[in-house]
Amino acid sequence: MKTDYQTDKVVDHIIENLDPNSQRKQLIDAAHAFKSNWVTFGEYLTQVASEKLYLQWGYRSFEEYCKIEIRIKKYTAIKLTNAYFFVTQDEPSIGENFEMRGVPELDVVSFLHKAKQDDHCTPEIFEDLKEAAFEKGQSGPTLARRYRQMTAPVGSEAKIQVLEQSLLLVKRLQQKIQTQSDIPETFYTYLSEMSDFFSNAGSADEPLEKRSYKDLEA
Repeated sequence: MKTDYQTDKVVDHIIENLDPNSQRKQLIDAAHAFKSNWVTFGEYLTQVASEKLYLQWGYRSFEEYCKIEIRIKKYTAIKLTNAYFFVTQDEPSIGENFEMRGVPELDVVSFLHKAKQDDHCTPEIFEDLKEAAFEKGQSGPTLARRYRQMTAPVGSEAKIQVLEQSLLLVKRLQQKIQTQSDIPETFYTYLSEMSDFFSNAGSADEPLEKRSYKDLEA
């Protein structure tokens, strides 16, 4: 049985010998440039998942491909593909303005995607959030606070404060363990789900329903 180190060495060798113009190599390059242009990365990942291209490259699942070859977690891949679908299909007006306004942060688009699915998010509130995001340049966490304030019942300030403090603790823990290679994959998933929960909770009398994303391989 190969160790993770041996597997990484094999994958590195394969990557080094890929055609620079191949789709597979372009996707790897997009992964390296992920933070500066998540849209391109999200587009590539969406194609890989929908067409099951990872099978041609010797991987048994989309999750295995993400983990071994481009080295991102499945949760991150789903976040990217959901955001890409949102700005190209669900809210194309957002994507159409990228050239003029620049590409917004992934967390901003991810929050808008989730907010729109919430029953308490009226069209008026959603338009306000979009304006705050793209006209005022507010970040994902700032938008989350804005949304909670817009939808929270009277007298819930103390609850909101607890949620914000909890979110801060989770974010700090995520940063602490990022460099630890021996942390189980499930820990990262749990922390990401906790971060999302605290970011979106408290918008009404009860926390927002915990959403499950459609499996890309289904």
